Formats: sequence, structure tokens, C-alpha cells
Amino acid sequence: MVTKTASTVVLHAGEHLFKVVNHSLVKGSNTCLTSAAFCVGGHDWAIQYYPNGDARVVDDQFSSIFLDLINTSGDSEVTAYFSFCIQDPAPSATGQKHKVGYTTKFALLGGGNWGWGTHKFMSKADLAASGYLQDDCLLIKCTITVIASKLTKDAEDNENSIIIPPSVLSKDLGYLLENGLEADLTVRIGWFKSFKVHGCVLAARSPVFRALLCGSMVESRQTTIRVNDVDARVFEVLLYYMYNDCLPEFMEETTVEAMNMTQHLLVAADRYAMESLKLICQDKLSKQAIEAKTLGITLNLAEQFNCQQLKNYCLDHIARDTERIRATIKTNNFKRHRQNHRSIASDILDKVIDKL
Repeated sequence: MVTKTASTVVLHAGEHLFKVVNHSLVKGSNTCLTSAAFCVGGHDWAIQYYPNGDARVVDDQFSSIFLDLINTSGDSEVTAYFSFCIQDPAPSATGQKHKVGYTTKFALLGGGNWGWGTHKFMSKADLAASGYLQDDCLLIKCTITVIASKLTKDAEDNENSIIIPPSVLSKDLGYLLENGLEADLTVRIGWFKSFKVHGCVLAARSPVFRALLCGSMVESRQTTIRVNDVDARVFEVLLYYMYNDCLPEFMEETTVEAMNMTQHLLVAADRYAMESLKLICQDKLSKQAIEAKTLGITLNLAEQFNCQQLKNYCLDHIARDTERIRATIKTNNFKRHRQNHRSIASDILDKVIDKL
């Protein structure tokens, strides 16, 4: 009898950003700063950072850093590649400094044992010269790739096993929208643009449309409804999200068109009570609102449509730098915003005081 076997290697990748605020306040050697636990490949990990070096380093001019495996999903050992680097703290930056990487086998640690890493991660002189220690904050990025292997005893059985493909529900729903298949409702925008849609999909995705189409309103008994105060192009993107549960590809680009659409889409998402889409728009705007000329517009949207997370991001971003504060408050958009929302000046002042 011939024994047939096969094996499979599965890679699980993940990243964790560890931010150290008020970095200069750490005094004395062997002071350890530990990140929150994070999961990669079904295992829990934590970063141990020693700004002034651990006890085994005589030269306290070097920082030390380690990765600790704190929980497993049942495996006694875990093989992983991991790396540490200093990350550029700018919101849209992708730069990094001083990257070091290792591949090793991890076992559960406890009782004060050391994780895997390096005792001499980066010297204080190199850190100061890197320019990445801004506002006395340090951002450390840890990338982990867990390498898991699986032995299949009978390759023939494995070859004959049933493979279940990923869900194609959003693709199928998108096909319905694209082709107007069995559409039961027409939405008119203005006088020249109309969309063939499915009332049940709109009702499922938006509480506002649900009340409009499934309640006692006149529209619930009609096959054509008119939508006002929404641009046809914006409504088209809104429909795309309703059916596909994602945004069109052009929205992933960092262009003026994509940003303008995101601003209008935020307003539409608020109007139709689509909270998930509203949060997606806030996230996109937070990554694009880094220039003085756009901060005022974004802050105005955040205040007007009750986007507290986006508002806090804008205020924090303005308050980080004195020159940025001056540049922002001189823009026309910000001046109009201050007239409409007088509390914004005190909000910025509070943020600046907090930074002192």
C-alpha cells in the first residue's frame, strides 16, 4: 500500500502600530513600555519597548525592543517572521526608518521571560536625527507573518474534497443594479436622470428608504419616486455602495475628484441614515484633510453632520503645529466656519492648551 501525503503552508500577516506619547519623560534604564495585545494568525502578541535599553545592555544610549507571544490557539510553538521599524508619524506618509527583521520559533513566555528582538534597536542620536520623533511622540510599526504548515495524510482524499468558494453575494447584487434585472422602482434625479432599482434593497440598506417605501407614505404605493437635493453622480455612487457594500475603484484614489465625492457622499449618507457609509467617508476625509485649505471644509462637515471622530482628528491635527494653526485660520473656508459655528475657536484653544 502506497501512503500518499501532502502538506500546505499558510501565511497569516498583520501589522500593529505602537505609539509612545511624551517619549522624553521616560527616565532610567530597564523601563519597559508594553503595547496592548493584538492578534495575528490566531495568536496574541505584545510589543515590549525599552526607550533606555533593558537591563542586559550596559550602554543606555540604545533602545531595546522585543516581540512577546502571550497566547496561542493550541500550538506549542509558533514560527513567524517579524520586523520592527520607526514609522513616519505624518497621516499620509509611508516612510520608515531603521527596519530590523527576524524569523524564529516562538513559545509561550511568562514569569518575566524575554521575548524575541534586539537589545540595541536604535541609538538616541539616530532617533533624534531621523526626524520621526515629532511632538515628542514615537510611532513603532511591527509587522508579523505567521507561518503555519499542515500535513494532509491522504493526498487523494484531499484532492477529492469539496472546495467552497468565497461569497459572491455583493457581485450578484451588483449585477442586478447594473442590468436592471427585475427592477420594481424608478428613482428620478432632476428631470433627465433616472435609475432602475429594487425597492427591497434600498429598504434593507437605509432606514430612511425603509420608512419611505414600506410605511404609510404615498411613495410606498408608487413605482416611481423623485429624490431632490442629491446630485445624480453622488446618488449613483450611493447606489453602488448599497448593492456592492464597497465604493467604486476611483474612490480609492487620492484625487480631487475622489475627495469631492467623499464630501458629498458623507452628506448623502447622513441624509439616508447609512452609518457605516458615513464612517467610511469620515475615515477617507481624515486621511485627506491634511492641508490648511481642506481642513476648514472637513471641519465644517464634521461639525454640521455630527461626525465627532472626524472633528477630533481635525482639531488634533491643527493643534500639533503653530504654523498649521496660523495657516488654517487664515483660509476663507475656516473664517466662514467660525461664523457658522462660533464654538470652534474655543475647541481649538482647548486642544492647543492640552498640547502644552
